[in-house]
Amino acid sequence: MKKIIFASVIAGLFSGTAVAQQADTVVLPTEFLGVSDTLYNLTLQQPLATLSGFVTATEMLQKHGPLVGDIDEQAGSSVVAPSVTQLVATRAFAPVPGSTFEGPGTGLPGFIMTGAPPDTTLAVGPNHVIAWVNSMYAVMTKSGAVLSLVNGNTPFAGAGGLCETTNRGDPILQYDRLADRWILSQFAFNVSAGNPAGPFLQCIAVSTGPNPLGSYNRYAINFGNVNFNDYGKLGIFPDAFYTSYNIFAAPNFNNTGVAMCASDRVKMLAGVATATTLCAPVTFYGGGASFLPADLDGTTLPTDTTQGNIFARYSFGGVSLRLLKLKPNFVTGTVTINNGFGGASGSFVNIPVGPTTVSCNGAAGTCVAQPGTTNRLDTLADRLMYRLAYRNRNGVDSLMVVQSVDPDGAGARSSTVRWYEVRSPFAAVPTLFQNANFDPGAAGDRWMGSIAMDKMGNMMMGYSVADAAAGLKPSVRVTGRLRTDVRNQMQAEQTLVTGTGSQTGTLTRWGDYTTMQVDPDDCTFWYIGQYLLADGTFNWRTRIGSYKFNNCTPTPAPAT
Repeated sequence: MKKIIFASVIAGLFSGTAVAQQADTVVLPTEFLGVSDTLYNLTLQQPLATLSGFVTATEMLQKHGPLVGDIDEQAGSSVVAPSVTQLVATRAFAPVPGSTFEGPGTGLPGFIMTGAPPDTTLAVGPNHVIAWVNSMYAVMTKSGAVLSLVNGNTPFAGAGGLCETTNRGDPILQYDRLADRWILSQFAFNVSAGNPAGPFLQCIAVSTGPNPLGSYNRYAINFGNVNFNDYGKLGIFPDAFYTSYNIFAAPNFNNTGVAMCASDRVKMLAGVATATTLCAPVTFYGGGASFLPADLDGTTLPTDTTQGNIFARYSFGGVSLRLLKLKPNFVTGTVTINNGFGGASGSFVNIPVGPTTVSCNGAAGTCVAQPGTTNRLDTLADRLMYRLAYRNRNGVDSLMVVQSVDPDGAGARSSTVRWYEVRSPFAAVPTLFQNANFDPGAAGDRWMGSIAMDKMGNMMMGYSVADAAAGLKPSVRVTGRLRTDVRNQMQAEQTLVTGTGSQTGTLTRWGDYTTMQVDPDDCTFWYIGQYLLADGTFNWRTRIGSYKFNNCTPTPAPAT
């Protein structure tokens, strides 16, 4: 396979809307920026003043503009499994609540509000929780004590370049369970006349040890001056750090597709300067955008390690989930991207999900009503929501993911959450084991979900909820199910925090993403979501909560 070294040619590789074709490998420059001082020391040194990326409506549209649809519609499986709609919970909420506390936002002392939406995400290790919103993150104990509250670019102090001098947000972070390390990531770029301007970078910091307050290996991945690497998402797999980005091409910032990439995990964990990042060019898959990389939960390796990792997206044209496999070879500097079974480059496994209308009566946009204001909130129903969680339970492997759909078509309501469990995702014909809409009481709107599974096969799902007719302002709720519960059924929902404010003005983006993670004990679920204490625009808060089912015995934490 031909290898193309990143240069001016990359602008052509990452543009256009051609149908599936043979894909060359794009090798992105990955600059090693040395090892940071400890985060503990940097916390003492840094002034808490920060620059965020996007606060105006125009800039936010450029940040997360409309995504293109499918151009290449390949035939897939003819077996259609229609979704089940659950209106009544047949079981009480069984998980036992644990810790709950404020995450970064106006409810956390020392937090500096710099923009919106918050880009809400977290990672959990044996002894710590890191919660990151927009341009600041907090290292916390599992009872909510703040050990460090810093700007997102703090680990890059002294590195030089945009990773140090700018702090744009759009963060994503992970705890690598297999290595006992933390991975922190956000994008970086210049701004010219209110618009993003190159070079467009992805800044990644990998902890040198298990302590999140220690030092970090630092890398800057360069996407060039044309291709804006927006909405980056990170999945940890044994052979690589896998990332996906929605690409918006300067100067007009039209969505030209998605970059699916793999960074050399082994070298980045070790702080090796020759680590590389390999990507498939956007043009291999007819302009489709917003894939998610699978993210490994637990320590049991995938059932098949020969296919690389799975990237998934929702196809409007195919009314299906589409799975592609990206397999990097860091020795030869190439990737293959196909269905995992030797198919043509860009081929995929298609999983029909039955008749579907996404939120906002198919418009997949801004339609969630709030009490006390005409301002409506964005559902982001044009994409699957983070994370694409993967777990292997003694050979039974599952992918879990959430999206937002319309519960009543052209009716007055706008959105509810649909959750999927795909079993045997590395097989030629995976099984759509569960496919359900969670719509208790057929009232209100639910969106911005995230889901995960513990080592027993129990699940937890968190999401935002609002009900203008009933006076419920945007709040955070969770639900769950035991592995033994009836298929496609969740238990009664539980409120994590009741919002007492609606988002007003012209700010329609909400959350942008939330995160459900599983503790290294393989039993405890952790969730973070957005809410407001009072009506307003740039006054959001976040809430973190943990839950555990009684049938799960925690795995002991390693000695540290």
